[in-house]
Amino acid sequence: MTDVALFMTTIVFYVCDLICVLIWCPFRLIMRNRCCTTCRIFNWDHLMMFSPLIFVPSVYCWSLLGLSVCALLVWEIFIFLHPERFWEGANAALTCASCTDKLCTQYCRKLRPEKKN
Repeated sequence: MTDVALFMTTIVFYVCDLICVLIWCPFRLIMRNRCCTTCRIFNWDHLMMFSPLIFVPSVYCWSLLGLSVCALLVWEIFIFLHPERFWEGANAALTCASCTDKLCTQYCRKLRPEKKN
């Protein structure tokens, strides 16, 4: 593949990530999560998005990939060291009652607009 094709693949992965965040996430069915805040793979998106750039011989591409690996490692280390922070049974901030995310209206009843008859 050419560098342009790899870059376009990265853009497609970025659009797929936006669709997962904003519209519908198939990983919610696979991981059986109600919300992104309780999803184990929530911060894997950068590594998945920039993975095609490993084959582009550029310091900028490799730095994006390196920072993605660092973000993934930090995320996994925090999940390993403090799993209670990511479980809504132990962290009240992760419950729907405490939800403030405007993108969560699809899943959170508290933020859904009321239907007027």
